Amino acid sequence: MFTARYATATINPSTTDGSVITAKPSVVFRVVGGFVVAGGTATNVTFNSKGTGTGTAISSIIYCGANGGLVMPSPPQIAHGEPPFGYFQTVRGEGLAATTGSGTTVGISVIYVEI
Repeated sequence: MFTARYATATINPSTTDGSVITAKPSVVFRVVGGFVVAGGTATNVTFNSKGTGTGTAISSIIYCGANGGLVMPSPPQIAHGEPPFGYFQTVRGEGLAATTGSGTTVGISVIYVEI
């Protein structure tokens, strides 16, 4: 059975690899839901798998309008304990990070499972 876990982060504009979930040895983080919301200016966000050095993009660029963003609904299998599909996942042993554009601060909340 998989346990849903939650993480939140506030990432400043023009940030490279702002931490969302801290790495754990031998663990893959699979994001199965959440949301991203920009402040008063349009910006973009890319999620990264972050080991040492610069992170590697694991999502497409998410374009957020001013005071807008993206919602990633959680799949129903979380409630039933089945292996969940997800939106993206980190490389084993790496953390989840986000890189933002120059627009504004971005709020991020994710629901994830450890694989």
